[in-house]
Amino acid sequence: MNYIAVLIKNQINRFEFKLCFAILFLLSIVGILTGYALNYQQDAVYVRSAADNFLMISTDTSVIRRLITFLFPLLAAALCAGYRSKNDELHMLLRMDRRQFVYGNAFVTVGLTMLAFTAVLIMNQLLCFVAFPTSASDNVWGRMDYDLIRSYQPEYLYDFWSIQNPYIYNLLFIFNIGLMSGGIGLLTYGLGYVKALRQLKPILLAALVFILFISLFVLSEVIHIPLLSFLSYIEPGHQTGIVQCFSFIGG
Repeated sequence: MNYIAVLIKNQINRFEFKLCFAILFLLSIVGILTGYALNYQQDAVYVRSAADNFLMISTDTSVIRRLITFLFPLLAAALCAGYRSKNDELHMLLRMDRRQFVYGNAFVTVGLTMLAFTAVLIMNQLLCFVAFPTSASDNVWGRMDYDLIRSYQPEYLYDFWSIQNPYIYNLLFIFNIGLMSGGIGLLTYGLGYVKALRQLKPILLAALVFILFISLFVLSEVIHIPLLSFLSYIEPGHQTGIVQCFSFIGG
């Protein structure tokens, strides 16, 4: 645990982590402030609940949401991309076995990346409770509460919970985003050990991973297979299933 603590401190102190986390935090804050501003002095009848004002759900912050989802692969890849396998001798200073050091850094990379995205999104949901009611007469579907069951579409990921409990629905997508970000962080970390890519600077390696995910997104649009797109699993309202979701993240 002492080794892990040193590795965590080593990652957090890197410029890449501080910059990416600051961008992620700033986007979340701008999103919540936008929601506050658009609903300020609004008639209570038209104010939506804290669940519907969550950053990844709200129609008021759609521009910020699209910016976050577009930058998501880049931020997830770059957050802990500062580690360099070829010249980092920290394992020697720690008197740590090389294999332990490699796996320890992999664990820290996944953990910190997941924690960063999850913490920022949970913070956004909690801030929604400050200004918005837990339940409201208006919602993002524009339907009355008793009529929401008609909007249920089983082919959409977690759509059952969007009707039963929108807060669980939001938490499930926060979990998806955290898990996906950890997977992208691990992919970037692993590519740093590929001989042909070792000479790349961390930001270039992160950019390479970003291009890979954007290429998959473009390909999914061209051949009409949304399951190839990362957006299908981190953005509500896409036709996909739990099996496809975890298969993509696992892959």
